[in-house]
Amino acid sequence: MYNFEPFLIDVGGLVESPQGIETVSVSTIDPSAIDTVVVPAQEEGFDEVFLGENRWYQIRIHPSMIPKIKYVAAYRVAPEKAITHVAPVKSIERWKDTAKYVLNFSEPAKAIGPITLVPKPNGLVIAPRGPRYTSFERLKKAKNLDEAF
Repeated sequence: MYNFEPFLIDVGGLVESPQGIETVSVSTIDPSAIDTVVVPAQEEGFDEVFLGENRWYQIRIHPSMIPKIKYVAAYRVAPEKAITHVAPVKSIERWKDTAKYVLNFSEPAKAIGPITLVPKPNGLVIAPRGPRYTSFERLKKAKNLDEAF
């Protein structure tokens, strides 16, 4: 069995189509500008780990992206439905004996935005279900997820 993992698939996005959810390239971001990973976070994990421990773990990151990541942003799932915090990354290490990673922050996360999800039918990007890449500069200017990605 061969497992194909498209390179930088998370630079594009997931959009709703008449046939269901599909992956397409909706981003205009230059891959060389990527320095931020956005991670989905439920309320409990966000409070305890992202804010409480100043880290985020069990993240799938393409190994080629590790040297590029300088920031991590939290997309808080419903009811928030927005990116609300960002933190600078001090180090990225393997998470236990897995193919996942832990991102340790160099300082506590700071509030940003909120950068909200644009509801259907007008929004191009659906809520992140896994890590998504963007640039910190783009994130600072964004008012919604369509602009962030």
